[in-house]
Amino acid sequence: MQDQQRVNLASETLLGALIVGGGPAGVALLLAARRIGLLRDLLSAGLIIIERTAAVGPGEIGNYAIRSDSLADSFLAPVTLEIAPPLQHLLESPAGKRLNAMRGSAVELTLVADFLADLSTELQRWLVGNEVDPFVTCTEARHSRRQRDGTWVTECWRANKGVQLLHSRTLVLATGAEQPIRRLFEEEVAGLPLLPRFVDKTIQSGELLGHGGAKKIASALSGRSSPKVAIVGASHSAIASAHVCLESSGVEFGPCAVTVLHREDFRLTYGSPAKALEDGYHAFGALDICPKTGRVFPLAGLRSDSRDLMRRFWGLGGLAPECRLQLLKLEESRYAEANQILEEAHLIVAALGYCPRALPLFDQTGEKIPLLIDLKGPLVDGHSRVLDAARRPVPGVFAMGLATGYPLASTHGEPSFAGQANGVALWQSDVGEELILRLLDEIGVAHGYLRHPAAVS
Repeated sequence: MQDQQRVNLASETLLGALIVGGGPAGVALLLAARRIGLLRDLLSAGLIIIERTAAVGPGEIGNYAIRSDSLADSFLAPVTLEIAPPLQHLLESPAGKRLNAMRGSAVELTLVADFLADLSTELQRWLVGNEVDPFVTCTEARHSRRQRDGTWVTECWRANKGVQLLHSRTLVLATGAEQPIRRLFEEEVAGLPLLPRFVDKTIQSGELLGHGGAKKIASALSGRSSPKVAIVGASHSAIASAHVCLESSGVEFGPCAVTVLHREDFRLTYGSPAKALEDGYHAFGALDICPKTGRVFPLAGLRSDSRDLMRRFWGLGGLAPECRLQLLKLEESRYAEANQILEEAHLIVAALGYCPRALPLFDQTGEKIPLLIDLKGPLVDGHSRVLDAARRPVPGVFAMGLATGYPLASTHGEPSFAGQANGVALWQSDVGEELILRLLDEIGVAHGYLRHPAAVS
């Protein structure tokens, strides 16, 4: 960390909270606390945010070469609030100006990463000016052990300084997510795992959607007279992968050359039922409409480039149908057909979603605590509490970020939604705000919480 680090990194110093991860979710907690006027309370309780890389803010968002599935407006929300620390001037930064000019539109994730980096730098500058800097970079948490008094000691590896121990009352895992290769050996697709049977032609969607992904597609299909791609998954990443194949790779695909094998149906987001019907989209009911905003599938629906591709595929809005794409639902009666598609494909893209990077946790006897995610369940409950294998909250341990499995209440969208909540805007607002209150209660910090008018959704 920089020389101005003002928190003593020693196990005898009892922190109120240790946040593991200084990416979008970790920084979002500071912004959520700022939003409800509790940033000083959080900092005064004793806070450290450790980040394994040399920079805080963007995390891995900038690694992706696609557009966001959120509008530019959602990323600008924190800087529009007239509260301390002031951040409105970031609208005049190069990244802020570009985002501001693109309100109402999806934006490149590289631009989002630049803006998050600027925002985090400015937030840190303000904190340093107020004699506190909770960020500790180039530091990786290895594991954490619960003490007899209920606190946690986390072992960290700090560049050029070796092993250090951090002692905290609470622990927040904001460690991001990954696509572990083991999943391709375990999860069945049409009756069998993808690996090892297709090891020579399978890549994961994260690799394809990253910088250089389009070139990898072109290289893998070079010299094929009738190139074929099979994409496995029903997430936004699956259709985004199809979009990269068809629109960015430069490969000439014939009819039905790109197949998406999926278990769940794809849905589209619309501003209102009237707009959906006008577009020719009828696959929704009363429970798929948000009672608060009137939007159709605001949570479950595809957005941005993925939505545009599916509109073309279905010929909505008078568009010519996208004949290069086809969908095949993975029902047992169609396993033979699905396996033939996988066999004939020259490239297979596994878009099976992400798994959280959960920090290994141990109890006071030194035994590892089995977590629900080890049983392929969510990492957290609806209060951001990390769950053990018996679905009990692990005392004092919370998590937030991509793939944690946070179940978003239907009050935030359509009543039919049964998925998990992901998104920087949610972490910086409702989800993050509730977590801040729980942290302060757990730590024992009294607060007179008054929701800022601008934070009312």
